[in-house]
Amino acid sequence: MHVSELEKARTLVSRPKATHAPQLHLLDEWRLENPWRFRRKLRVDPEVFVELVNRIIHHPVFYNNSNNPQLPVPVQLAVFLNGIGHYGNAATAEDMADWAGVSVGTVYNCYRRVMVAILQHHDNVIHFDPLEAKDQIEKDRAKDWVEERTCSEWRGGFLCVDGTPFNVYQKPGWHGEAQIVIMPHNLRIVDYVIGVPGSLHDAKAFSRIRIARHPESFVGADEWIWADSAYALRTWCVVPFKHPAAGGLRPDQKKFNTHLSKVSRQGY
Repeated sequence: MHVSELEKARTLVSRPKATHAPQLHLLDEWRLENPWRFRRKLRVDPEVFVELVNRIIHHPVFYNNSNNPQLPVPVQLAVFLNGIGHYGNAATAEDMADWAGVSVGTVYNCYRRVMVAILQHHDNVIHFDPLEAKDQIEKDRAKDWVEERTCSEWRGGFLCVDGTPFNVYQKPGWHGEAQIVIMPHNLRIVDYVIGVPGSLHDAKAFSRIRIARHPESFVGADEWIWADSAYALRTWCVVPFKHPAAGGLRPDQKKFNTHLSKVSRQGY
């Protein structure tokens, strides 16, 4: 075991017990009185938090025969959401430990257990099949949402795609890239690819995603996805007009880009 990993799990020399000022109790107050504070801390609404707890609470990873009982599942989920919802110095394991009033090792255990439980639902949550009734209903809702913000001729664009960077844990200062395809009306993820180098251009990274390799599995005739100017124009992928090297965009091109932004900025 690496020394740094050993130090997270074991105390090598005796030391005074660290003092903690846990703030978990504030979540109960915020849930009822200040939902926006709850959302700012955990990045989900209180109702969504309760639903997540109900989805994962019965997973066997939260149950063992140890004489030391685990933290309640809602607490473990709160630690997990707080950690992944922040970045930099605000998301270190030490800060999470101080916030929750637990040890750093417990923080890592919460991350691991919750991630295991959530991944069990991956295929049921992140998928899209236009032949399924539920997905067809969501697609129609996305189209209605687009039409309300643009026009009836644009309702065929019911998906958005964009790339987002993330820090690479093994190489501080480096970042990777994720390509995410969502429905703009509810931000539901329907396809993604993660782990491509951060130096890769969005258009190149997008070529590795399933919708780019098999667009017919997601969009039919007169349907497409919206993207920004970093992507290539396709019959199934609509992008804004790019500024020419000399001169500017025509008024009709500017108007097109303005209306496209009403859809794309919801997802981007």
